[in-house]
Amino acid sequence: MPIDTVIFSGEGPHADPWHPLAETSAAVADLVGDDGQVAIVTTVDKLATALDGARLLVVNASANRTTAIAEDEEFGRVLDDFLAGGGGLLALHSATIAFPQLATWRSTVGAAWDRGRTFHPPIGSTLIRRTDAEHPITTGLGDFEVYDERYTDLELLDGVDVDTLYVHDEGGATHPLVWARTIGSSRVVYDALGHDARSYESPGHVDLLRRIVTWLRHES
Repeated sequence: MPIDTVIFSGEGPHADPWHPLAETSAAVADLVGDDGQVAIVTTVDKLATALDGARLLVVNASANRTTAIAEDEEFGRVLDDFLAGGGGLLALHSATIAFPQLATWRSTVGAAWDRGRTFHPPIGSTLIRRTDAEHPITTGLGDFEVYDERYTDLELLDGVDVDTLYVHDEGGATHPLVWARTIGSSRVVYDALGHDARSYESPGHVDLLRRIVTWLRHES
């Protein structure tokens, strides 16, 4: 059975001390594909080969650094090639911290963690609200509860057109948490949820994740 989905699960320079990326990558793999159809890759040098023939790339990575390394540029080249071929991208949670200074990554996702401004309230159970945006991902879905971190005051890039699907409220303001966009023939979703495996115990988040994957694979 061919590989349909590749999860880039960050290790080393593409991880941090706060996120159990191996745990969450395994949880996502169980939810988005059948046995043998999902591959988990932990190094950039293996990514291009793994993506050959795949329809979906999931990036579950981070970084405990502010400077770029050579692997970041290599990841950018692989990503650009994959998207040029019409592949779908799902960036999860701390992916907005990953690949610092890589402009192509920031412009693709549409946001980045701004050190000194971006934060999250203490992790806990919270309500995630659906917006009024009409989108195939959210048709028939509603608000849901999840145990998770809520990223707040992400740096949203000017000029990047997105459909904001889910938000949360913090500090008297509304903050986007999940959005979708298209780049040519490719589809991209950022889901800011997913700090640890408890996030994927939420039926509402699981339903949303499966809808996201269906859309990214051009199945809806």
